[in-house]
Amino acid sequence: MENISTCRAAYLIPFIDVLRDIGTPVERELERGHLPTEVEESPEDFVSNNLAMEFLARNERREGIGDLGWLWAQRFSASNMSADLMGALSNLPTIHARLHGLSKLIKLEDSTARVGIIKTDDSAEIFCDGAPPDGIDGIPISEWTQVTVLIEVIRTILGQTWTPDEIRFKSDFKVCDAARMANPNTRFINRANHTSIVVPSSMLATAKTTCVLSEANEFNCLSDHDTIDKIKRLLRPYLRAAAPNINLFAEVAGTSPRTLQRKLSQYGTSYSELIDTTRFEMATEMLEDPNTHLIDVAMTLGYENQSNFGRSFRRIAGTSPGKYRRDLLSQENAA
Repeated sequence: MENISTCRAAYLIPFIDVLRDIGTPVERELERGHLPTEVEESPEDFVSNNLAMEFLARNERREGIGDLGWLWAQRFSASNMSADLMGALSNLPTIHARLHGLSKLIKLEDSTARVGIIKTDDSAEIFCDGAPPDGIDGIPISEWTQVTVLIEVIRTILGQTWTPDEIRFKSDFKVCDAARMANPNTRFINRANHTSIVVPSSMLATAKTTCVLSEANEFNCLSDHDTIDKIKRLLRPYLRAAAPNINLFAEVAGTSPRTLQRKLSQYGTSYSELIDTTRFEMATEMLEDPNTHLIDVAMTLGYENQSNFGRSFRRIAGTSPGKYRRDLLSQENAA
């Protein structure tokens, strides 16, 4: 039972919508596949990955659909992910930080999925592996869900029109023409080592400027963003010296340490993470000035030395402060 492969029912619902639109007797097919017939009423429940893949592959063949996974991808967005996951990611400032957060929280979506980043000097392969075992039909369908989750997390910062340089699938199947037309600048690769997307490594350090929302504001990101922003603005002046301990800052904020910790936890962060992300945001502002030395940034923000500053910055941005500045200046010169 511990190793059973499950995913949130919310991932099955867009597939059901596609099948229902073409006239599939969905309830009968769900029952035949030993899946709950009222799955659409409980998107936060979990369903068996294996049963879901068998159900989808059978109906893909039955209806003569060329690429059911791609049709699903057109109906899926960040709003379909769990509120807990999106609430936590919305408070992280960079693409790298959000992908790292996703790697820790992906079990909220799929019990067997695994997310990671393989970096080279110029590119980064971001993978999401965890398809059902060999022998189960529907692997390409599953792989589309995996890469789409990665793309949607990155789009929370870069916007809905962004597409990756490459999309890689472990299985060997024909990507439909519609998918290629919708992604004209994306190269598709089959029989890869991972189910993944490939992006420029410098892109991982891209930081959010505002909290990106779906049109319907499904996961209440705005209220979270405003609350965290207020706390950050209150914290910022103190970070130009030694960071205050939580007891002192709670007093400044007019609350108790326990209440502050609970409030931050509701927004998917902690006091130490709040200090790190606020310092990072202040550092990026200072790094825009090419005449400001890195050691001055470190000392101004209360770090003991430049090495500690570099480690903290890299943890959030996925790159060093120096390279972040060089990439920033290169982009400005290109513009």
